[in-house]
Amino acid sequence: MSIQKEMDAPPLTEQELNEMYNWVDSIPLTRPKKHIGRDFADGVLMAEVVNHYIPRIVDIHNYSLAHSLQQKQYNWSTLNSKVFKRMGFQITQNDIDAVIQVIPEAIERVLKVVQVKIQMFLDQKENSIIEPPKALANNNNKKVNQSVKPSNIPQNNEKDLIIQDQKETIEILELKIQKLEQLVKLKDSKIQTLMSKLQQAGIK
Repeated sequence: MSIQKEMDAPPLTEQELNEMYNWVDSIPLTRPKKHIGRDFADGVLMAEVVNHYIPRIVDIHNYSLAHSLQQKQYNWSTLNSKVFKRMGFQITQNDIDAVIQVIPEAIERVLKVVQVKIQMFLDQKENSIIEPPKALANNNNKKVNQSVKPSNIPQNNEKDLIIQDQKETIEILELKIQKLEQLVKLKDSKIQTLMSKLQQAGIK
């Protein structure tokens, strides 16, 4: 039995393989892609893939270009414990070995798993932001209902109070106008009296 068949990551169809290659080509990586199996064997480009979508969980400086088996294992182990685990999964050691040994289509199968997990992680984060917890939502609905319903009951009374206040304001303004008119008449009378006195005094 070949290592490829013993992998835990599921095999891909030809269409899925093409979609996977297109997906990887759409991601800006620091190294040109020549042979995807060898390019991803040390785990550095895998770290860059995750960093492209979820930069806050990847410290790209933790991963260095590796030629030795030991350093490649270290990079993948770091990805597993510090990145993939936070995303809710981990790559099996069997699959890591297959990728490091550049077994045909090993990296493609692992990339497919990572792609799906990235999307699930992003969807989960988006939903947690958009949708409040059900218990909190129910409490908020109750508070809204409690705050809305009572206000509907005295709605007519509130209108009556507003109308009454406006009537009282109008009455006050009318009284002020009457007083002003009286003051104007009084001033006119005083002015007329003063003019008469001036005329009598021979002053024009």
